[in-house]
Amino acid sequence: MKTLQSISCKVKSRDCDAYVSFDSAENFYLTKFQSSFGISVVTAEGEIFFFTDGRYFEKAKRSVKQVNVVLWKSWEKFVEKLEDLKLDRLLIDDKKVKVSTYNALKKSFSVKIESNFLSEFRAVKTEEEVALISRAVTVAETTLNHVIHLLKPGITELEFRAELIKAFFKFGGEDEAFETIVASGKGSAIPHWKTSRKEIKDGEAVVVDFGVRVGGYVSDVTRTFLVGNVPSELKNIYDIVKEAQRIGIESLRVGVPCKKVDEAVREYITSKGYGELFVHSTGHGIGVEVHEAPTLSKRSSEILKKNMVVTVEPGIYVPELGGVRIEDDCLVTESDAFVLSTLPK
Repeated sequence: MKTLQSISCKVKSRDCDAYVSFDSAENFYLTKFQSSFGISVVTAEGEIFFFTDGRYFEKAKRSVKQVNVVLWKSWEKFVEKLEDLKLDRLLIDDKKVKVSTYNALKKSFSVKIESNFLSEFRAVKTEEEVALISRAVTVAETTLNHVIHLLKPGITELEFRAELIKAFFKFGGEDEAFETIVASGKGSAIPHWKTSRKEIKDGEAVVVDFGVRVGGYVSDVTRTFLVGNVPSELKNIYDIVKEAQRIGIESLRVGVPCKKVDEAVREYITSKGYGELFVHSTGHGIGVEVHEAPTLSKRSSEILKKNMVVTVEPGIYVPELGGVRIEDDCLVTESDAFVLSTLPK
């Protein structure tokens, strides 16, 4: 596997014998095996060892390819195994490990820390990963189209959310990619609104932020619906956000600094008088997790690369009136971006 070779080379370049991960998302990325407990060890010589307990061991042995699956018995046995393999100098990601685990490793090994060690590899997707994300987008969009007729005055946010989630499974989704957001009225002006029992009413904006998991990979899509006779300012805001998103998507291409994409979107929204009400970044990478590298923000130092998959999701949030957010998943190519989402806006 080309990615494994690259990771191993990076481990060796850090003068370490192995990278050790205790993180479930990284474990899945490295082994393609989903479990609530596991430890992945990637050696500088190009091998992967995956330690898991009796709940998953037999299934992992049967399904995991090109990985040495080891039965977890105890911390002492884990240390003995690494010592037997002569893995003395370990590399870990301080953002992916508990302090207690780090301290335990230090008692037996030389430990070096590097934040976001796997991010550069996870950010650039393989053809298989792109296909799974595309499938997750298709399932999400098919689901919304199936239930959108229910989105009308009288239904509660939670009732609509429940219908949406139920349909995820009908059309091939494995799970929610994250906690689905249905935010109406004043709640739509809060980007991470907690879906409630509030009834949707005529004249309100309704933000639906949702995604599904397929084959371990996620989609992340947002649409805003203007229900009935909405205030003219909400219609104006919708048009501004829609145009800002178009500008953001057209800014995506290989070699462009991520902060430049955010800058282009933010400048447009600011020119329309709503700059202070765009309160989050323009987008983020998706993959095994719903928030991965790169980040399309003014603080980002990352550069767009071919086959990154990112969201573009500008929003304007006016307290007491409502908010609008539109989000699509985009594949970065040499010359532009291919929008994986196809839902109308």
